[in-house]
Amino acid sequence: MSERVDASSRVAFTNPQVNLYAHDSELSLRFYRDVLGFTETFRIPKEGVPDHVELQLGPFNLGVASFDALNRYHGIRTWPGPPRGEIALFTDDVDGAHGWTTSQGAPSLTPPHDFGGYVHSAIVADPDGNPVVFTSRLPVKTTPDPTHRPTFKNHLFNIYTSNIESSLQFYHGLLGSTETFRTPKQGSPDHVEMELGPLNLAVSTLEALKRDHGLVGGGGPPRGEVVLWVSDVDVALSWLNERGTPTMSPPHNFAGTLRGAWVADPDNNPVQLVARSSHR
Repeated sequence: MSERVDASSRVAFTNPQVNLYAHDSELSLRFYRDVLGFTETFRIPKEGVPDHVELQLGPFNLGVASFDALNRYHGIRTWPGPPRGEIALFTDDVDGAHGWTTSQGAPSLTPPHDFGGYVHSAIVADPDGNPVVFTSRLPVKTTPDPTHRPTFKNHLFNIYTSNIESSLQFYHGLLGSTETFRTPKQGSPDHVEMELGPLNLAVSTLEALKRDHGLVGGGGPPRGEVVLWVSDVDVALSWLNERGTPTMSPPHNFAGTLRGAWVADPDNNPVQLVARSSHR
């Protein structure tokens, strides 16, 4: 995907969302809704164990989709494996957030620590082992309070990558996200943050993940996806295919009113393209 993208022909990708794949959607729902304070906005089916639940925290839209539904409706088979990305939540009280979530049963992956000279963070695991990071800028100015649910000010969905330049070409060059931050500023970066509409998206090297936080990730089956709305799924898929992006699941109608297709980013993470279905 090294060709320059013609801005005049670019497909518009809007209303981004992150979906996490879950072995037990009810467990994930209790963690993100009841422990972290996300608000449930949608579920299907409405009765019984859901195939898909959508939640919101400020501008961040998060979906939880079951492994079974992903295979049944879209032909994508996956299962638990090494972490391939993380949700980062910004808070003034990292230590309190870590204490609160671990007191509610979340395993601690990395205790509160400083790194990079500018960040204080801690990492816990959701019910499927996906890292959830609590983070703030240094210096720390609060007294830890682990007895109340933390307040989160912003979010970041961070994708681990084995080739950060290829990831940047895909998410920045091809999908049109706007770069907002990188470190280090010179040479090949360890971490780059971008904006795509209301979604704050980042790519980070696997090397930096291990060096700064002692975590090992990458490889294994897909664990989640970025969801992008388009005006025409078939046209958008063709546009991406022409620019070297492989198809994971071809265009198909689902859920009664939607049409979707899946492509793979350079690390083989699924990216869903979705639109309201038309008569095809």
